[in-house]
Amino acid sequence: MKKTLLTLALGALLGVAQAGTVQVLVTDKDGKPVADAVVLIDAANKIAVQPAAAPVVIAQEGLRFVPVLSEVPAGSTLRFVNRDAYDHHVRSTPSGPLGNTPAVKNFELRLDAAEGAATSPNDEYKSPAATRKRSGASSADVKVDSAGAIGLGCHIHASMRGQVYVSGTPWFGKTDANGLASIDGVPDGVAELTVWHPDQLQDQPVQRLQVTATPLKAPLQLNFTPRRRRS
Repeated sequence: MKKTLLTLALGALLGVAQAGTVQVLVTDKDGKPVADAVVLIDAANKIAVQPAAAPVVIAQEGLRFVPVLSEVPAGSTLRFVNRDAYDHHVRSTPSGPLGNTPAVKNFELRLDAAEGAATSPNDEYKSPAATRKRSGASSADVKVDSAGAIGLGCHIHASMRGQVYVSGTPWFGKTDANGLASIDGVPDGVAELTVWHPDQLQDQPVQRLQVTATPLKAPLQLNFTPRRRRS
């Protein structure tokens, strides 16, 4: 008991903050839930951003980037993996519906076809040149240090599009199909909540929060309606 009281007293003297959970609901301008929006919290009690412990895998599979949106802390390594039976290309592109947000990291990669990957008989891209098997590597790594957005594209298959958001804060997340994101470990005190979506033309308004140990629910409405994405 004495040890517990002493620990609490020392914590108070040293200004050690308690941590809380912020549950964010992102909706569009019509009030409908928005999936694949990046939620960012900037707390007054700042701590250093730690990169992901292992490379974050982004696959090229079925002529898509999977996942279509990846959120990673600054300093992390992205690992692009080609799982299709034909060659792919990965290039950084601007984000935004008009290409109005320059990529925070520029790169171009060529990934060979995956060994043994199956190709559909009806695949419109099937050809001896496109589906030949290679013995070379089918993955490549890129380190991302600067916070912000990176669009993804493929020169070979123009319909392929993806997004990466590099977070400059350790408190971030991505909304699910119900528009929800839950961020744990946010220090008590004043914090700023922002959201980023690849379809936005301009930065979304910042929302100020008062975080406590009690879970906080924070609704956040976009000032636009994101376009529907192909399934």
